[in-house]
Amino acid sequence: MYKDLAQRLKETESTPWDEAYQHLADYRKEHTNTLVPQFYSTEDGFTLGFWLLKLRQDRANGLLTEDQINRLDELKFVWDPHEPHWEKGFAELQKYREQFGDSLVPENYLTEGDHYELGDFARAQRLTEGNYPREKYQRLCTVDYVWDLREYDWKRAFAALEAYKQEYGDCLVPSDYVTDEESVTGELALGQWVIKQRIDMVYSWLTEEKMLKLDSIGFDWTPESGEPLHLHLYRKND
Repeated sequence: MYKDLAQRLKETESTPWDEAYQHLADYRKEHTNTLVPQFYSTEDGFTLGFWLLKLRQDRANGLLTEDQINRLDELKFVWDPHEPHWEKGFAELQKYREQFGDSLVPENYLTEGDHYELGDFARAQRLTEGNYPREKYQRLCTVDYVWDLREYDWKRAFAALEAYKQEYGDCLVPSDYVTDEESVTGELALGQWVIKQRIDMVYSWLTEEKMLKLDSIGFDWTPESGEPLHLHLYRKND
């Protein structure tokens, strides 16, 4: 079997370009797209899937002529085989935002009907944020996609703390206090979040910007002394 496949691959490489192109044109006419499976072969044994793989490699290496590229574009050839999957995911993300008002898709969320794994798609985009194509990045921003969930949760919790102070007059949140709203990771346990800010500050895990924001609303770093703990430690070590 492997010997037969190797022979067919060799024949594919030696097939005239125009003849191979016609196989692709016939496939598109029958299937209305050029998303040919990798191991697909035509009835006469031409390994069209592998030829398309070589096409993409040839273009990346600058081995295709402008005329060949234009002819392939006329067939709406998909140069990036992952592109249709991304478009599907983005379309489902748009629907999710229209239905729920945000793009904070739960990790294991499946769409209704075809059970598309939208949660996996949303999570996967964050994994490649640093190398994300600009055009796709901008499109995701149009649906208010949240790239940094931790930062988003921090801002939500800070807003909840501001609301708490407005209602109660201080930032002395009981440790078991939970707000009515939810964060990305679950219920917004504001009391525990306040404790975490004090711990993060002590271990220098809290940015200066966040410390200043908390100071601006009278955050109590050490309820016992009433003095911001970072100032207290500074004076102690001076």
